[in-house]
Amino acid sequence: MAAAYHQDVPRPADARRGKPAPWLSGPAGGGSSIPVDRVRRAFAALAAPHPQPPVHSAVLVPIVETRGEAALVLIRRSDDLVHDAGHIAFPGGHLEPGEEALTAALRESHEEIGLDPALVEVIGSFGALQRRRDRELVVPFVGLVAGHPPFVGDGREVAAILEVPLAALAADRVAWQESWGDGAEPGVCFFAGADELGANLIWGLTARVIWDLLAVVLAGA
Repeated sequence: MAAAYHQDVPRPADARRGKPAPWLSGPAGGGSSIPVDRVRRAFAALAAPHPQPPVHSAVLVPIVETRGEAALVLIRRSDDLVHDAGHIAFPGGHLEPGEEALTAALRESHEEIGLDPALVEVIGSFGALQRRRDRELVVPFVGLVAGHPPFVGDGREVAAILEVPLAALAADRVAWQESWGDGAEPGVCFFAGADELGANLIWGLTARVIWDLLAVVLAGA
Protein backbone atom coordinates (compact mmCIF):
# COMPACT_ATOMS: atom_id res chain seq x y z
CA MET A 1 0.00 0.00 0.00
CA ALA A 2 2.99 2.30 0.44
CA ALA A 3 4.10 2.41 -3.19
CA ALA A 4 3.87 5.72 -5.05
CA TYR A 5 1.59 5.79 -8.11
CA HIS A 6 0.50 8.37 -10.63
CA GLN A 7 -3.07 8.12 -9.30
CA ASP A 8 -4.17 9.38 -5.89
CA VAL A 9 -6.47 7.17 -3.81
CA PRO A 10 -8.65 8.60 -1.01
CA ARG A 11 -7.82 5.60 1.17
CA PRO A 12 -9.24 5.76 4.70
CA ALA A 13 -6.94 5.26 7.67
CA ASP A 14 -8.63 1.97 8.55
CA ALA A 15 -8.14 0.39 5.11
CA ARG A 16 -6.97 -3.20 5.33
CA ARG A 17 -6.21 -6.01 2.92
CA GLY A 18 -9.22 -8.00 1.83
CA LYS A 19 -9.75 -11.24 -0.06
CA PRO A 20 -7.04 -12.54 -2.40
CA ALA A 21 -7.78 -12.88 -6.10
CA PRO A 22 -9.80 -16.09 -6.58
CA TRP A 23 -7.99 -17.10 -9.78
CA LEU A 24 -4.66 -17.42 -7.93
CA SER A 25 -5.94 -20.49 -6.06
CA GLY A 26 -6.68 -22.43 -9.28
CA PRO A 27 -4.42 -25.21 -10.59
CA ALA A 28 -2.71 -22.78 -12.97
CA GLY A 29 -2.15 -20.24 -10.20
CA GLY A 30 -3.28 -17.37 -12.42
CA GLY A 31 -3.35 -16.61 -16.10
CA SER A 32 -0.01 -17.51 -17.68
CA SER A 33 -1.75 -17.40 -21.08
CA ILE A 34 -5.17 -16.01 -21.90
CA PRO A 35 -5.98 -16.16 -25.62
CA VAL A 36 -9.01 -14.37 -27.03
CA ASP A 37 -10.79 -17.67 -27.71
CA ARG A 38 -10.68 -18.43 -24.00
CA VAL A 39 -12.46 -15.17 -23.25
CA ARG A 40 -15.06 -15.93 -25.93
CA ARG A 41 -15.74 -19.42 -24.54
CA ALA A 42 -16.04 -18.15 -20.99
CA PHE A 43 -18.72 -15.62 -21.91
CA ALA A 44 -20.55 -18.09 -24.15
CA ALA A 45 -20.95 -20.33 -21.09
CA LEU A 46 -21.96 -17.46 -18.80
CA ALA A 47 -25.62 -17.11 -17.92
CA ALA A 48 -27.28 -13.99 -19.30
CA PRO A 49 -27.43 -11.18 -16.72
CA HIS A 50 -30.71 -10.32 -15.11
CA PRO A 51 -32.61 -7.39 -16.68
CA GLN A 52 -30.68 -4.22 -16.01
CA PRO A 53 -32.12 -1.47 -13.84
CA PRO A 54 -32.08 2.00 -15.37
CA VAL A 55 -28.43 2.99 -15.59
CA HIS A 56 -26.71 6.37 -15.85
CA SER A 57 -23.54 5.37 -17.72
CA ALA A 58 -22.05 2.58 -19.79
CA VAL A 59 -18.49 1.53 -20.59
CA LEU A 60 -16.96 -0.74 -23.19
CA VAL A 61 -14.36 -3.32 -22.17
CA PRO A 62 -12.45 -3.58 -25.47
CA ILE A 63 -10.31 -6.70 -25.96
CA VAL A 64 -7.78 -6.97 -28.76
CA GLU A 65 -5.44 -9.80 -29.72
CA THR A 66 -1.76 -8.97 -29.23
CA ARG A 67 0.82 -11.65 -30.04
CA GLY A 68 -1.78 -14.35 -29.54
CA GLU A 69 -2.94 -12.98 -26.18
CA ALA A 70 -6.08 -11.15 -25.11
CA ALA A 71 -5.29 -7.57 -24.07
CA LEU A 72 -7.50 -4.87 -22.57
CA VAL A 73 -7.63 -1.41 -24.10
CA LEU A 74 -7.66 1.18 -21.33
CA ILE A 75 -7.36 4.94 -21.20
CA ARG A 76 -5.66 7.28 -18.77
CA ARG A 77 -7.94 10.22 -18.30
CA SER A 78 -6.63 13.74 -18.74
CA ASP A 79 -5.22 15.45 -15.66
CA ASP A 80 -7.38 18.49 -16.45
CA LEU A 81 -10.74 16.79 -15.92
CA VAL A 82 -12.96 17.70 -12.98
CA HIS A 83 -13.73 14.10 -12.04
CA ASP A 84 -11.34 11.12 -12.00
CA ALA A 85 -8.45 13.13 -13.44
CA GLY A 86 -5.53 10.88 -14.32
CA HIS A 87 -7.44 7.70 -13.56
CA ILE A 88 -7.17 4.53 -15.61
CA ALA A 89 -10.57 3.71 -17.09
CA PHE A 90 -12.47 2.04 -19.88
CA PRO A 91 -13.92 4.21 -22.64
CA GLY A 92 -17.49 5.16 -21.84
CA GLY A 93 -19.71 7.80 -20.33
CA HIS A 94 -23.20 9.02 -19.60
CA LEU A 95 -26.22 7.96 -21.62
CA GLU A 96 -27.83 10.68 -23.67
CA PRO A 97 -31.63 11.15 -23.35
CA GLY A 98 -33.40 8.15 -24.85
CA GLU A 99 -30.14 6.33 -25.59
CA GLU A 100 -29.59 2.61 -24.98
CA ALA A 101 -26.69 1.65 -22.74
CA LEU A 102 -24.81 -0.33 -25.41
CA THR A 103 -25.23 2.48 -27.92
CA ALA A 104 -23.73 4.88 -25.40
CA ALA A 105 -20.75 2.61 -24.71
CA LEU A 106 -19.97 2.26 -28.42
CA ARG A 107 -20.51 5.98 -29.11
CA GLU A 108 -18.21 7.02 -26.28
CA SER A 109 -15.57 4.52 -27.39
CA HIS A 110 -15.61 6.02 -30.86
CA GLU A 111 -15.33 9.53 -29.45
CA GLU A 112 -12.62 8.76 -26.91
CA ILE A 113 -10.32 6.29 -28.73
CA GLY A 114 -11.57 6.35 -32.34
CA LEU A 115 -12.89 2.78 -32.21
CA ASP A 116 -15.25 1.98 -35.09
CA PRO A 117 -18.37 0.30 -33.59
CA ALA A 118 -18.52 -1.98 -36.64
CA LEU A 119 -15.30 -3.65 -35.43
CA VAL A 120 -16.73 -4.57 -32.04
CA GLU A 121 -18.32 -7.95 -31.32
CA VAL A 122 -20.12 -7.63 -27.98
CA ILE A 123 -19.92 -11.02 -26.24
CA GLY A 124 -21.51 -10.19 -22.92
CA SER A 125 -22.04 -7.76 -20.10
CA PHE A 126 -21.99 -7.65 -16.34
CA GLY A 127 -24.72 -6.46 -14.05
CA ALA A 128 -24.86 -2.74 -13.32
CA LEU A 129 -22.21 -1.59 -10.87
CA GLN A 130 -22.53 1.35 -8.51
CA ARG A 131 -19.85 4.00 -8.69
CA ARG A 132 -18.55 4.67 -5.20
CA ARG A 133 -18.15 8.45 -5.71
CA ASP A 134 -21.67 9.40 -6.78
CA ARG A 135 -23.69 6.15 -6.53
CA GLU A 136 -24.43 6.22 -10.25
CA LEU A 137 -25.13 2.88 -11.92
CA VAL A 138 -22.74 1.87 -14.70
CA VAL A 139 -23.08 -1.17 -16.99
CA PRO A 140 -19.95 -2.66 -18.64
CA PHE A 141 -20.09 -4.41 -22.04
CA VAL A 142 -17.31 -6.79 -23.06
CA GLY A 143 -16.37 -6.48 -26.73
CA LEU A 144 -13.85 -8.27 -28.93
CA VAL A 145 -12.24 -5.90 -31.42
CA ALA A 146 -11.61 -7.30 -34.91
CA GLY A 147 -8.06 -6.93 -36.15
CA HIS A 148 -5.89 -4.44 -34.36
CA PRO A 149 -7.04 -0.98 -35.47
CA PRO A 150 -5.04 2.10 -34.50
CA PHE A 151 -6.51 3.88 -31.50
CA VAL A 152 -6.45 7.66 -31.36
CA GLY A 153 -7.27 9.35 -28.07
CA ASP A 154 -9.47 12.40 -27.73
CA GLY A 155 -6.95 15.01 -26.62
CA ARG A 156 -9.40 16.73 -24.32
CA GLU A 157 -10.29 13.68 -22.23
CA VAL A 158 -7.63 11.06 -22.91
CA ALA A 159 -3.99 11.48 -21.88
CA ALA A 160 -2.86 7.99 -22.96
CA ILE A 161 -4.12 4.67 -24.31
CA LEU A 162 -2.81 1.47 -22.76
CA GLU A 163 -2.99 -2.11 -24.02
CA VAL A 164 -2.51 -4.52 -21.13
CA PRO A 165 -2.55 -8.33 -21.53
CA LEU A 166 -5.13 -10.01 -19.33
CA ALA A 167 -2.50 -12.53 -18.28
CA ALA A 168 -0.34 -9.71 -16.90
CA LEU A 169 -3.21 -8.49 -14.74
CA ALA A 170 -3.90 -12.04 -13.51
CA ALA A 171 -0.31 -12.59 -12.39
CA ASP A 172 0.65 -13.03 -8.77
CA ARG A 173 1.08 -9.82 -6.69
CA VAL A 174 -0.66 -7.63 -9.28
CA ALA A 175 -4.25 -7.66 -7.96
CA TRP A 176 -5.59 -7.18 -4.45
CA GLN A 177 -8.66 -6.06 -2.57
CA GLU A 178 -8.98 -3.73 0.38
CA SER A 179 -11.74 -3.46 2.92
CA TRP A 180 -12.76 0.12 3.66
CA GLY A 181 -14.93 1.19 6.56
CA ASP A 182 -17.12 -1.46 8.15
CA GLY A 183 -16.65 -3.85 5.24
CA ALA A 184 -20.37 -3.89 4.44
CA GLU A 185 -19.67 -2.97 0.79
CA PRO A 186 -17.71 -5.17 -1.62
CA GLY A 187 -13.95 -4.85 -1.30
CA VAL A 188 -12.23 -2.10 -3.26
CA CYS A 189 -10.18 -3.69 -6.07
CA PHE A 190 -6.70 -2.67 -7.22
CA PHE A 191 -4.24 -3.65 -9.98
CA ALA A 192 -0.65 -2.44 -10.13
CA GLY A 193 2.86 -3.65 -10.78
CA ALA A 194 2.44 -5.15 -14.24
CA ASP A 195 5.15 -3.95 -16.63
CA GLU A 196 2.55 -2.47 -18.98
CA LEU A 197 1.11 -0.30 -16.19
CA GLY A 198 4.36 1.31 -15.10
CA ALA A 199 3.53 3.78 -12.32
CA ASN A 200 -0.19 3.60 -13.06
CA LEU A 201 -2.64 2.20 -10.53
CA ILE A 202 -6.04 0.81 -11.51
CA TRP A 203 -8.63 1.01 -8.76
CA GLY A 204 -12.33 1.57 -8.11
CA LEU A 205 -14.99 0.65 -10.65
CA THR A 206 -12.54 -0.06 -13.48
CA ALA A 207 -10.61 -2.47 -11.28
CA ARG A 208 -13.87 -4.10 -10.16
CA VAL A 209 -14.80 -4.78 -13.80
CA ILE A 210 -11.36 -6.29 -14.51
CA TRP A 211 -11.59 -8.38 -11.32
CA ASP A 212 -15.00 -9.76 -12.36
CA LEU A 213 -13.76 -10.34 -15.92
CA LEU A 214 -10.77 -12.38 -14.76
CA ALA A 215 -12.93 -14.32 -12.33
CA VAL A 216 -15.20 -15.34 -15.22
CA VAL A 217 -12.41 -16.15 -17.69
CA LEU A 218 -10.22 -18.00 -15.20
CA ALA A 219 -12.98 -19.87 -13.35
CA GLY A 220 -11.56 -23.32 -12.64
CA ALA A 221 -8.17 -22.41 -14.12
